[in-house]
Amino acid sequence: MTVATHIRAALGQLGPSADSRGRRVVVGRSGRRAARGPREQGIALVMVLASVAILAVLLADMHESTGTAYAVALNEREYLQAEYMAKSGLALTRLVIAQEPQIRQTVAPIYQMLLGRPPPQLPVWKLANELLSPFCDYERAQETTTSMGIDLGNAEGLGNTPGSCEIVALAENSKININDPLLRDGNPARTSTAMQLFAVVGGYQSPSPYDPLFDRRDADGQFTSRLDLVSNVIDWWDIDAERTIFDPGAGEVTSIGAEDDIYQSFSDPYRVKNAPFDSLEELRLIRGVGDDFWSTFVEPDLDDPDSRILTIYGSGSVNPNEAPPPVLLARLCSYLGDQPLCTDPGEAAKFIQLVSTVRALFPVPFFTRASDFLDFVEGRGGPQGLYPMLAAMLGPDNPLLFRPVTIPPAQRTEIDNTFVTAARILTIQSSGIIRDRDGNERTRVTVRSVVNFHDLWTPPPPNAGRMPPLGILHYYRID
Repeated sequence: MTVATHIRAALGQLGPSADSRGRRVVVGRSGRRAARGPREQGIALVMVLASVAILAVLLADMHESTGTAYAVALNEREYLQAEYMAKSGLALTRLVIAQEPQIRQTVAPIYQMLLGRPPPQLPVWKLANELLSPFCDYERAQETTTSMGIDLGNAEGLGNTPGSCEIVALAENSKININDPLLRDGNPARTSTAMQLFAVVGGYQSPSPYDPLFDRRDADGQFTSRLDLVSNVIDWWDIDAERTIFDPGAGEVTSIGAEDDIYQSFSDPYRVKNAPFDSLEELRLIRGVGDDFWSTFVEPDLDDPDSRILTIYGSGSVNPNEAPPPVLLARLCSYLGDQPLCTDPGEAAKFIQLVSTVRALFPVPFFTRASDFLDFVEGRGGPQGLYPMLAAMLGPDNPLLFRPVTIPPAQRTEIDNTFVTAARILTIQSSGIIRDRDGNERTRVTVRSVVNFHDLWTPPPPNAGRMPPLGILHYYRID
């Protein structure tokens, strides 16, 4: 042993040393040495590496947890921002609609000078996306107004929003109502709905472009004809338990048998509601309303509610200034099904094309009263009537003009009551959008609502009051 070894032993220190053969030894207080074998060499390095590996795993897990929490928080923040952008778009649209009477008074002199009559209700809801662009999409609005010499930079409070919003609004009385109509009861209500629905599915045309929808089996292996579909829809909301039978030739409905039989035969049976529809989705429960029918009449375009043909929020009357030409044709043909405009596909195509062209060229509501529309389809109305004006422009024998209909005097008042030129119940769809720095959409939240603005509406008992200026919500959903 060396002198250093003796000194460490004397001081009682422990530590490794080497003997004369170069082996590591441990000197205890008693001076005895314990030799370490080859297996114990490098144990400290292994422990250090194991500790580093464990710490690396813990660090990676902490990093992943922190990153996930940050991503979730970012998504939650963007979702909340988009939701309130959508809600703001809805509130601003309701405000614009509430101001429509004042806007109408402003343009009334111009309208009176051009057409010789006061203007009808103006569809300001159609312009909501453009009118509200300074609030909903400041950058786009600034580009537009700058070219017009208007500087939005001096406006206080604009441009500080975290995202943008897009608005689509439409009048529900521009669709065919298949729900219990508000202004009729009993057989008149059932007959009116049956005539409209039968017309809109092509019942008065032969052949009809919708024939394939009724020539195949549904998901339950059943065939559902047009008349079956009409009966099923009416039986869902009428209050009796008998099967509705519609006779399109006579324009009458009768009742016979039980209306629940077909639903009780399903593998998962249920009963008819016997109450008005609460939402469009409820139509899915009706026999005959499959995916093909849904994508044709109810939701042809999921992102465009204006593509719908049917509604459950209408009063039963149709707005000729807002309704698509096929809807107008269906409503007319529910009364005039035996005339060429309804039976001849060529005449129907002329009507649809002519109305669509006129609306594209003159995007203003033309019919002040329902009688103005009836004058149009009859080819009357004087020099300022729409049909005489078109005949003067195109020539009376132009093949683009449809053949006018003949409305029996006994039916004119009844048909006149089925059209209305003011919209009181509207669908407003407002979408809030958050984008990244490159302009790519990251988050979208859509608020879908149906709002009633009818000034004659009063709350049901025992409540009391009157219609709020911004209307009341019939339907509200956030997607």
